Amino acid sequence: MSLFAKPKIVFYPKNSNLEIYFDRKENNVFSFEIDLWKKQTDVDLQPIAYFLKQNKISETTVIIPDDISLTKSFIYDSQISSIEKKEVVGLAESFISFKIDPDFLEYKLISSGEKTIINATIYQKDKLSALKENLALLGLSHVSFISTSSAISKIIAKFNPGQYFMVYPLEQKDYLLFLSTGADVYLSTVIKGPILDIQKIINYSSLYFKDPTDKIYIKEDETAEINFTSEMVKTNYSENQIATEFKKPSNLPLPIIGALIDENTSTKLNSDIIPVDTSNNNLNKPKNMENKKNILPFISVIIVTAVIASIAIWFVLNRDNTQVDVIDEVPDQTEEIVQEEITPTPTPLEIDKDIKLQVLNATEINGQAATLKTILTKYEFESIAVGNSTEKLTANEVRYKPSMATASAYFKEKLATEFPGATYSDILKETSTYDVVFLIGTDLGEVVQATPTEATSTPTETETEEE
Repeated sequence: MSLFAKPKIVFYPKNSNLEIYFDRKENNVFSFEIDLWKKQTDVDLQPIAYFLKQNKISETTVIIPDDISLTKSFIYDSQISSIEKKEVVGLAESFISFKIDPDFLEYKLISSGEKTIINATIYQKDKLSALKENLALLGLSHVSFISTSSAISKIIAKFNPGQYFMVYPLEQKDYLLFLSTGADVYLSTVIKGPILDIQKIINYSSLYFKDPTDKIYIKEDETAEINFTSEMVKTNYSENQIATEFKKPSNLPLPIIGALIDENTSTKLNSDIIPVDTSNNNLNKPKNMENKKNILPFISVIIVTAVIASIAIWFVLNRDNTQVDVIDEVPDQTEEIVQEEITPTPTPLEIDKDIKLQVLNATEINGQAATLKTILTKYEFESIAVGNSTEKLTANEVRYKPSMATASAYFKEKLATEFPGATYSDILKETSTYDVVFLIGTDLGEVVQATPTEATSTPTETETEEE
């Protein structure tokens, strides 16, 4: 930074206050008691506006927590080049506690062997909209956004370009757990301490990657009990050491450092702070279907020597092959969040028909489990156990293993009419006998009458749900 350059500024809005960080050694943190995630008036924002004017601040980067900007990834068991946004919403809605607005969802497709990873970021509309309105009232000329997990991943990528999990403590016993490859976040979630059972999250890496990672970063003085059964290589990190390595004040937290550093700047780093894992599994990074820029210099040499007609053909062919390009940051506060329209090529959603299903009647109406089994048989499933549930429900539910996310999306699509209003949750243990369990809480008789099927024998409902 030159002598007269303006220091970079980072806003870190929290539920009850706003922290403003300066990229300087002293007098670098200021706090205001205000909740920018709720709409504020000009009077409420006046102290901050005055502070910004006095310090001649017109630009800032805003840290967005991962419970407002969630990253989720889903697997297609085949290679696809496009997907409708409404299908991505359908995949994500069972994992999200708030209603998803399609205009506040971004995604990109990543090739992973014979599969395709749908990497989605979902923003909580009401809170993000309130934040942008408040920032607009402050008169800032330029605002960029970055999630907490993405900011931290920018740092870790300088030390480790491979796969890893990271546990980062937030406030009030909240913890951020995310899975990344270098600076690319595949999954993020906020969980409560002081006991963190994270094995279910760790299981997801085996879905995304052929050789899942065993690397996990945990803060060196962490007191929370972190439980998992997989054999993981734990690496402790120190925020103070990392700040010093990037020549930043030691009181700056990791998300702030990540927002301040330039990811394109080459920095000689001490690998002892965060040891680099050079094993094959950590370097098995899926190839982004969008990332073709590295071959452009070679193509340009050919283009220079080609005739004008060849150049035109080359551009036409490459335009046809263009993939969906999704931005990494939320658009500037003066612009609406816009997802580029694509021309989808519908790909039928199919799953392994040999998975084990269980159908349980949670009503007082006899024959319900047999009715749903008949419906499932129509879709060529054979391993279907039926029985009566020990629970009594008034709505339909589907419970599945975390590794069965694709199956969840399949049943949502196929059974939208025949098993209406069902909620989906990945709460089954991976060791469960059944991959998917259907619990019937409504009368399916009218559904069967509206959807004729071949007659089948009615099994006796004597089994109960396996604990």
